Amino acid sequence: GCSISGVYKGFYDLKQIGLIENIPKILGVQSSGCAPFVIAYENDVPLVEAEENTLADSIAVGIPRNPIKAMNSVKKSDGVYLSVEDKDILDSMGLLGRLEGIFAEPAGATSLAGLRKALTTGIIKPVESVTIIITGNGLKDPVNAQKAIKEPIILEPKLSALNDYLNKIGVN
Repeated sequence: GCSISGVYKGFYDLKQIGLIENIPKILGVQSSGCAPFVIAYENDVPLVEAEENTLADSIAVGIPRNPIKAMNSVKKSDGVYLSVEDKDILDSMGLLGRLEGIFAEPAGATSLAGLRKALTTGIIKPVESVTIIITGNGLKDPVNAQKAIKEPIILEPKLSALNDYLNKIGVN
């Protein structure tokens, strides 16, 4: 709750002093295994304690801090709360590493998993500009980092072995 309300406050302040015209849409993303904001948002009910059943332990918070500020921040920005599956979080950890060189912990990769879901469900259009916030380094959770990657390929230490492998996967 503190992070998302802080992001909103920053944009609000920027708008108040004339540096931006509009507050961007803010999306709050939680694991489906611990999604008290998503449940409250989707059902338009007060936030209640939720189970803490996710591999993203940094966001496994059954009773988040600043729930009213956090809920209002998303609503005032015309944003939404959405949940993602743990498998999508792991996939996003791998994507961040492979495509961006970012080693994120599960909670940090949740933002990318949420963006991917928002794109496939039409919440965000492919032509829109977005920024995701990756809140934590993968060194905080090396066990789940290992779950997010494939087993390494073992090759003979010869250039010919590398060339053969690259040809096999269609890269060469």
